[in-house]
Amino acid sequence: MVFRNSKCTMYTHCGILLIVMLYVVLYGNYGFAEPLTLQKAITLAIENNNTYKAALTKVEENRYKVRESWGMLWPQLSTDVAYTRQWYEAGFQSQIAGQYDVTIVGGQITINPGAFYNSLQASRNNYIASEYEARTIKVNTIITTLRLYYQILLTKELIAMHEESLKALEENLRVVTIGYQKGTFSKLDFLRAKVAYNNEKTQLINANNDYLTACATFNIQLNRDINDPVELDESVLMVSNDDLQYLSIEEEKEIALVKELVALSLKNRPELLQLTYSKKALEYASNAAASIYLWPSFFINGNYGTSKSISKESEQFTPTGNPAIDPILEAMSQGMSESFAPKGWNDHWMITFGATYRWGALSPLDSSHAKAQQLESQATQLDLQLQDFIKSVKLDIQRGFLKLKSASNSLYSQQGNVETAEESLKTATLQFRNGIIDNSKFLEANVALIQAKTLYIQSLYDYKISQAELNKSIGEDYFKIY
Repeated sequence: MVFRNSKCTMYTHCGILLIVMLYVVLYGNYGFAEPLTLQKAITLAIENNNTYKAALTKVEENRYKVRESWGMLWPQLSTDVAYTRQWYEAGFQSQIAGQYDVTIVGGQITINPGAFYNSLQASRNNYIASEYEARTIKVNTIITTLRLYYQILLTKELIAMHEESLKALEENLRVVTIGYQKGTFSKLDFLRAKVAYNNEKTQLINANNDYLTACATFNIQLNRDINDPVELDESVLMVSNDDLQYLSIEEEKEIALVKELVALSLKNRPELLQLTYSKKALEYASNAAASIYLWPSFFINGNYGTSKSISKESEQFTPTGNPAIDPILEAMSQGMSESFAPKGWNDHWMITFGATYRWGALSPLDSSHAKAQQLESQATQLDLQLQDFIKSVKLDIQRGFLKLKSASNSLYSQQGNVETAEESLKTATLQFRNGIIDNSKFLEANVALIQAKTLYIQSLYDYKISQAELNKSIGEDYFKIY
């Protein structure tokens, strides 16, 4: 009996050992998957963002359009082979029945200098604008991922806080319930304890729902299955001692700093640069359309080839009966036949230079006028959008700076406030158990701690996100207040 139990125990230990080894192989030495770092999460979000992929494809498309503009300088080259049959009743051509034509190399190029230059500049500016559009999408993806990452971590902190508070309120409700049954506590104390417990239970349920929603949204952002487990790196919530200081800047220095940030934004903001280059592209495209009637078009045509004439079967010369002129006429007939239809293959080449001016395009009814005016109108619309965007930059920077400053100061204030509230709750708990204070004071201390922790977590979230948003506003990858 003992042997059989020992044998079963041995098998159990072997099974556990195999499971542990499997976890080590799959997840490393600690038996758990490493948490997903913020940098890795951002990388995955960018790699799996279809909108960003489409923007990169558009960049490549515009790069080919630049090449297309350069292609206006490349001649149209071709090789032609032709066989012709013909019949003329009289004249020189009546001596030729047909012809073989082989154009070995034929080339043609027509270029309008104004259209070429402006089309090239328009395509180049569209290419640059598409790059900044892709950068804008990338920055927005980073901001969204940051928000979700911190939201998950801080919602998790809220859940832990509510769970801890719920345990304290549950214990309080148990003590008050027993006291109420014994007549030590009043019905009002019992009802207050019960309401406080139920309210905290509801807060915990809401926090859990917010956490699950944030995790699902985060998984979708990273193109993962919506129910995949989310294990994040909590070290990003750490705040240095330098950050936990009350930030106070003189008004003049603050104004100067905001101006400096506005200047950086006007220089680096991808949305602003995208609008700027798109506007330039439309202006060049309008000039390209107008070049049709502002510039002549120059052309060069040329070819090199060989040909062979097909002569008609020579008809018998009909003598006139005059022995003096018949030999002359017969020689002239044979000479003309060989001149208009030489025997064998004969090489030839030709080159033509010229220019064409479409004076008819000067009329407002010509389509080039309407196209140029349409593009000019679009450029004006973009210019108005650009002006509005520039006006909003200062407000955006001012708001982002004040938000970061407020979050930093709130974080500093709440850091000590949480410690004070925790000490207050410990004192209230001890005094309540010793009968020094009533239940309402204990509940007030617990509520104060919840509020302090909630405000701290919200301040931490605002601080982290406002840093990233201010980075986005000024078009920089990193920013720190000194």
